Order: sequence, then structure tokens, then C-alpha cells
Amino acid sequence: MTPQVRDSYDVVIVGGGPAGLAAAVYTARQGLSTALVAGELGGQAVWASRVENYLGYQLIAGADLVRHFREHVSRFAVDCLEGQFVNAVVPSGDTFEVYTREGARLVGRAVIIATGRAPARLAVPGEKELVGRGVSYCATCDGAFFRGCPVAVVGPGESAVEAALQLAALEAHVLLVSQRPVRVDEGLLARLEAEARIEPRVGAKVVRIEGTDRVTGVVLKEREVEQAEAVDAVFIETGSIPAEEFTGGLVKVNDKGEIEVGRDTMTSHPGIFAAGDVTDDFAKQIIIAAGEGARAGVAAARWLQRR
Repeated sequence: MTPQVRDSYDVVIVGGGPAGLAAAVYTARQGLSTALVAGELGGQAVWASRVENYLGYQLIAGADLVRHFREHVSRFAVDCLEGQFVNAVVPSGDTFEVYTREGARLVGRAVIIATGRAPARLAVPGEKELVGRGVSYCATCDGAFFRGCPVAVVGPGESAVEAALQLAALEAHVLLVSQRPVRVDEGLLARLEAEARIEPRVGAKVVRIEGTDRVTGVVLKEREVEQAEAVDAVFIETGSIPAEEFTGGLVKVNDKGEIEVGRDTMTSHPGIFAAGDVTDDFAKQIIIAAGEGARAGVAAARWLQRR
């Protein structure tokens, strides 16, 4: 659904996950002309096979939750440009010009960046096919579904170790798979070494994730030898792809490539706000992203009113 683009908008929102969609509801309700640009509405929430921690829904599929989001946004005057990927945000006087890879140009008085967190993938057979069916990029989101089960966590850093500890606390038996030595502080390393439910597999590489309707195993390669391990889930914690390329250094980011924001979601550049997983705010959850999007919508509206 690609509407006719206006000459200018009060707010242009980049990203169509929970943060971007919530921001759109809040800016539109306050009478601001709003455009939302996204490759796909819903973001990572679409991948979740089950969501049980979004207030109001005891248990719901991610795709169904996103459908409710879309229906809610459609009640308001929001121009949604789906299937468009932003490749540049450029300041122009008192406005911003937003360009997409597909050739669209939008002008906004304020911009909200809500492009989410693009996880770094393993790019192995079975990964893409089994996302939401045992392959997960968020232990906090999906770990509870695998209480007491054999699982694998892939990654060498802090997020992988914390995911492994979180799953072990759920009585899961965890294979912690890392090609490189685990790099964490001494305190976290001591907790890892003390946890009997975690089996480190340093020097191993995931070459294949097995399963048809759900994950049933993972194939590891270590010292040129492949070995199959039976697991019910694979949690990939290898970092994320920074979503800063299209800003061209316009906003300040941390060493993880996350956009730094203040309490009002304002970035280092006046008039550009950010919300959700793309930011340095604590915790990456659907409900938190939606709340941050709402805050960004309110903050952008107040900033425009003051001008």
C-alpha cells in the first residue's frame, strides 16, 4: 500500500516495527501529518511464534499481534510506504529529506528512527527456515518456551553468556557454542564456569540446523569433524548489524552501533528522535519498543509545538 506522497510532513518515521507503529499512532492522534517508511510492517515481532509477555494477550502468535498493530494504525491518517528502504536522511534547513532505495523522497520537520535491531545471522542451512520454530535471536523473548529442554546458544560475547545463564536458570541444558574464546568480564566468566547446566563448546562452529517443522538438532564442526547434537532450540547471540548507515554519522552511536538517546528519545541531532531496539536503551522487547515509540511520538510532537 503506497499512498501518494505529500510535499512535506510534520513527522517521517523510519521503521515499521512496534516502535515505529506506536510512534505513528501517537503523532497522528496529535494532528501531525505522518509518514511511515518501512521494508515490512511488523519488524522482528513477525518472527515470534508465540508471545506471552505483551500486556493484554496471555498468549498470541507474533504474526497475529502484528496484524492487530496494523489494524490499529490503519484507523489513523498515516501514510504507510511499505516495501521502501531508507538509504539517507539529510538535514535541509529546518527540515529533513528522507530518501529511499526505491527512489522516493519525503520531507519532514522531524524524524523518528525506529529501524529495530537487525540480528547478525549465521547464514547456515536451516536457520532461515526454522526462525520462530526453535531458531531465536532473543533468549529473553523465547527462553521460557524451552524450560528444561536441551538448547544451543551461539556467540562469543556477553549477550551469549547472559542468554546461556538465563536459559540455565530455566533448567535448560545449554551448549554454548563459540568459534573464539568467550570474551566477558571476570564476574560473568565466574558465573559461567560455576553453572553445571552450561557446556561450553569453544572452537566449534555451527554448520547446519536440523529440523522440519521445528528444530530437532544442530550440527557442529570442530577440528574438521562434524557432530550432531540434539537440541530443541538454537539461540543466536552473535551481535547485530548497526542500523546507522543511512544516517551518515548524523546521530551519535555507541560502540555497538546503537543510537544514543536522551530520556525524551532525542538523539544528538535536534529534530531526530529514535525508539526501540535501534537505540541504546535497556532491554529489547516488543512491549518496551512500543512504549518507547509512544514516548518518541509524544516527544516529537512537543518539540514541534515549541518551535
